[in-house]
Amino acid sequence: MLVFTGIAAVVVVAAAVGMLILIEQAVWGPLDAAIEEEAETLARIRNIAPVEDLQRAVANVGSEAAPGPGKLIRVTAAGGETLAEAGRMPPEIAGLVPPLEATTHYATVGGGRDPYRVVWYAVEGGGWSEVAVRIGAQVGLLRRARFAIIGGATGLLATLAMLAWAMTSRATSELARVAAELETIEAGSLDRRLVPRRTTEVDRLATVLNRLLGRLEAAMGHLRRFTADAAHELRTPVTALRARLEVTIGRAHSPEAYREGLLDALEQTERLGRLTEDLLTLSAVEAGTAGVPSGDETVQLDDLVREVAESLEPVAQEQGRPFTWNASTGVGVRGSSSLLKRLVLNLVDNAFRHTPPTAEVSVTAGTRDGSATVEVTDRGPGIVAADRTLVFERFRRGRGVTTAGSGLGLALCQEIAARHGGQIALDSVPGRGTTVTVILPIMGPGFGA
Repeated sequence: MLVFTGIAAVVVVAAAVGMLILIEQAVWGPLDAAIEEEAETLARIRNIAPVEDLQRAVANVGSEAAPGPGKLIRVTAAGGETLAEAGRMPPEIAGLVPPLEATTHYATVGGGRDPYRVVWYAVEGGGWSEVAVRIGAQVGLLRRARFAIIGGATGLLATLAMLAWAMTSRATSELARVAAELETIEAGSLDRRLVPRRTTEVDRLATVLNRLLGRLEAAMGHLRRFTADAAHELRTPVTALRARLEVTIGRAHSPEAYREGLLDALEQTERLGRLTEDLLTLSAVEAGTAGVPSGDETVQLDDLVREVAESLEPVAQEQGRPFTWNASTGVGVRGSSSLLKRLVLNLVDNAFRHTPPTAEVSVTAGTRDGSATVEVTDRGPGIVAADRTLVFERFRRGRGVTTAGSGLGLALCQEIAARHGGQIALDSVPGRGTTVTVILPIMGPGFGA
């Protein structure tokens, strides 16, 4: 506030001084020019005409009303004697010593009610032509102008200082309230929001802080959910792994028993690894930090399906499973190729693990109703109607499933599709199979938009 008041004071004072100078120039400039013109005329007459003509000219000029009332004129010779005059010079003017320089000079003489404006015009060959007029009206005008400008500048400066103080105090008090509210917000109360403020700038700050609190609340909720999921789901395979190892160490006596125990431990370890990977991937996708950060890749679905099919073909051959794939060329979407590949891979792997080895699995990519689609179809036992709305929930496994899965595969797929502006639909007929369809916009909004 002090800095603002100081700068405002400098500006206001400079403006007031400038206005005073302009007003004085506007008042004295025309008057001085008129007086100088008369003095110059009389000086020329003195040089070219007899004294009698000079006296008549001085009398005529003195009788004119312009350029002001109470006109006084005096023309002197080089020696200082008076050659002609009109009116009687008052003592304060008559007693003045003419300037030493032979140039035109101006002065304001006297005060009170009868101030005069005097011009000394140097006559060629020596002497002076002096003209004086009363300037009571001009002096009064300048005095009133000074009072008005000084009073206005003082009032303006006081008003600015008061406004600066009021605004600063108001903003400071608002900021103090915001700080006090923020001090009461802790990790467990991130759902609280700052109340709107009367000051525009502080209200904008509160709005930005509320958005920040919203993001922090979402991040903390995501962290708590991830922690709870990890603590809940990791406990089972870790406990099973430890129990199996303890049993193997305590009871196994033959190489076959040790081998069986180690294979079971390996299976639990693999399950633990898949669960950990799925948890981390799901957490990263929800937080928007997985895959390509910009999400601006153009992903060709035919290439994507081919890569997934080629990577799973050896698994299908080992199981003796019929496995086919077909994809239309030229179908592209925007997003993260690594995440979309993970989506399709999870769907096909899910079909492999939840159906008998004799059940056929096929992958098809194409377009439908202006959208890109990827369909994964199996000829397995299908999913009962009661489970179709639950399979996309975290850690949900279908009834009768015995394979070691994390229960996160379809939840992760749904989250990836949603991050790409798409969705997943499931259609299943018990005893005939299941079809999972991923619907994505063709070259639509980028990943994370």
